[in-house]
Amino acid sequence: MKQFSVWTVAGQISLATLISVITVMAGPAWACKGAGPNTHVGVITQLNAKDRQFTITDAETGKPMKFIADSKQMAALNMGDQISVSYEDHNGTMVAKRIQ
Repeated sequence: MKQFSVWTVAGQISLATLISVITVMAGPAWACKGAGPNTHVGVITQLNAKDRQFTITDAETGKPMKFIADSKQMAALNMGDQISVSYEDHNGTMVAKRIQ
């Protein structure tokens, strides 16, 4: 008895699309935990070059997180950028060490 595959090109495209959507949606949810200690992932929502501060909306919690950065780091940031920030806590202030 001959078996036939029910996979069609449209079915393969639909499955690939579904997997892509799930991957994109799940990515930010695990990004902060998977990024390591003292690291947050999110989208830049505020930039204050004068005070060398920027704020991201944390991908995991959805909460705003404010960081201090040096002038070179600040110059590379743009509103809406999705970034990963490794930081050190200095008396409750998050000081960016590495921004990707």
